[in-house]
Amino acid sequence: MRNDTVEALIAFEGIRRTKARYQYLLDTKQWDEWASLFTEDFRWETQGGVVVEGREKFVEMTRTYIDKVSTVHQVHAPVLDLLSPTTASGIWPMFDYVELEEGAAQGYGYYHETYRLEGGEWKLTTQFLSRIRMDNVEALRAGTEVVFSPLDVMIAATRALPGLA
Repeated sequence: MRNDTVEALIAFEGIRRTKARYQYLLDTKQWDEWASLFTEDFRWETQGGVVVEGREKFVEMTRTYIDKVSTVHQVHAPVLDLLSPTTASGIWPMFDYVELEEGAAQGYGYYHETYRLEGGEWKLTTQFLSRIRMDNVEALRAGTEVVFSPLDVMIAATRALPGLA
């Protein structure tokens, strides 16, 4: 499939919007909206061999793990390929910060993903998370102040923007 057509560029923008919503909805803990970004048969896997089959199981696992902690997830400069008019793949360099009860960590790596067009929306069908580095950042906390905006403030600010609610 050619990746330099207007149709491909439109598809890539739809996938980028899906991934941007993925990051934002995950960090603001909007679980129902976040779940809508995945196909029902979604499959998640890590380089450590952990596999989760199904959208509901994946969302519940993620929610259980990070619902009550501060997180920051960022992705950058994807490599996207349109495989057919309704399927695509992508690799996203990623950074995340997770502040757990037992300590904070930040990680660097890649999301390796596939997507399917369903009902006019691009949804994630598979995700493989590979990490190339994980840092325990507890040592960085001494003498620094960490400030996170309350989630309701971030959500309200987004809903106030036209077209982004």
